[in-house]
Amino acid sequence: GVQLAGAPGMPGQQGAAGAAAVMAKPPLTEEILAGSDPAGQKAFSEEGLVGTERQQLQLLAHYAEMCDDFKQFQRITRAEGAARNTSDGAQLLLLSGPPGTGKTRHAITFAKALGLPLLVATPPSAAGQDRSSAAAWAAQVRREVRGRDCALFLDEIDHHINDEGSASALRQFLDGVCQPEGSRVLVVGTTNQLGKLPKDVLHRAEVVHFDKPEALHLKEMWTSHAQHLREAELHDLASASATARITGRDVRHCASLCERRAAISFLSLQGRQGYCHGAALANCPPPLAEDYLRCIISRADE
Repeated sequence: GVQLAGAPGMPGQQGAAGAAAVMAKPPLTEEILAGSDPAGQKAFSEEGLVGTERQQLQLLAHYAEMCDDFKQFQRITRAEGAARNTSDGAQLLLLSGPPGTGKTRHAITFAKALGLPLLVATPPSAAGQDRSSAAAWAAQVRREVRGRDCALFLDEIDHHINDEGSASALRQFLDGVCQPEGSRVLVVGTTNQLGKLPKDVLHRAEVVHFDKPEALHLKEMWTSHAQHLREAELHDLASASATARITGRDVRHCASLCERRAAISFLSLQGRQGYCHGAALANCPPPLAEDYLRCIISRADE
């Protein structure tokens, strides 16, 4: 009448099977950036990130809350005190703004500044629509980040927090993961539609608004991409870009497109003269200011 351990129906076997099922689940997070030595504030300048004064102050203020080396760059923000205009204890750093304004690039650079690995999380909606699935999502992601220092990235969360189940999953996750045991987890999210997020999620967030870049910052962007242009030409490009309301992504696109077109035109001419080869690119003239201006106008018309 004695059943052996591991026989069908035994609690020990069921427990082992349940543990195996948990282990067999595909991970909900993927590391896209390895941890490194903290780069600090210089990470932002090294990446060529330019934003409005308000964006810079808010990011630096949040960075100050996370790091010990705030005094090293405190001198660069004149209004640091004014930047601390949100409540303490935010569980989510939420970057809000239209596409192309640098939200994702800033999230990646923020992880570099802290020296943390960056993990991208599968959104709650992928776990299902009912509350039990939402709770399972929150529990699994907590398990995957438990015990490690990391930045967890939730991209375009407004696309996924569209029902009570997924909203509940995010709330549960934030309430649990932001109280780590012996680890530091920074949760960063982006959104294009802040108004779609539930208020109780927003109450857990510190929101940094990303707007279309100002003329001053557009000039800095063009200077980094078109260093061969004269000061007056850079000013004209910045003015035209501000009028067209283009983003930093648009600037990078126009700069790259104009360089490719200049190279193609140059190599085509070399080919007609009978001596086209790759080394000829070393003598390729850079794009003209009017080439960039035409691209800006075409982006504005799209």
